[in-house]
Amino acid sequence: MHRRDFLAFGTMGVGGLVLPSFFGKVIAAEDLNSALDVGFKKGLADAAMNAAKSAGASYCDVRVGRYLRQFVITREKNVENIVNTESTGVGIRVLANGAWGFAATNELSKEAVAKAAQQAVAIAKANAPQQSAPVQLAPVKGAGEVSWKTPIVKNSMAVPIKDKVELLMGVNAAAMEAGADFVNSILFLVNEQKYFASTDGSYIDQDVHRI
Repeated sequence: MHRRDFLAFGTMGVGGLVLPSFFGKVIAAEDLNSALDVGFKKGLADAAMNAAKSAGASYCDVRVGRYLRQFVITREKNVENIVNTESTGVGIRVLANGAWGFAATNELSKEAVAKAAQQAVAIAKANAPQQSAPVQLAPVKGAGEVSWKTPIVKNSMAVPIKDKVELLMGVNAAAMEAGADFVNSILFLVNEQKYFASTDGSYIDQDVHRI
């Protein structure tokens, strides 16, 4: 669990049934097992990098992110909430006139990412006069098109909700049998689908699973 997610849980309280907005939009359970096509993500990245270079960037990198989350929240013998969420976005970082610029969009279209790239370049150029010295990147060889996945036996998103509830109820029952008057247990699943591309020639697709 990332620190931001952990802190968000800490602010939810015992009966916290409303999740913070940055967890994304609510989706159907079957959508938790879907993924964006790699070719689609590469197309977005190329559109952003081409727009950045046309606007005057000497370097550009693009991060396309899709984050799927499932929350199963219980208290004693009750299921308090089950929620599936999705958040997506594209972050673009550029170097222009020796300065950094950044922009982002949550719209997954070539037009939107191209516009964000142009905004990033405009920000970099506006920052340039304030630089005491231009940014110089160390030479990096591009990785080409590569992918990495968390080595898992079974996708946790595909495990039936019934099994997850039974797991938490077993925890709660053990606590109450040991004398607890209150017990709150939460199962939090995350699938981070992250894609990185840069004008150095890297196209890196990652599929990360955490519980």
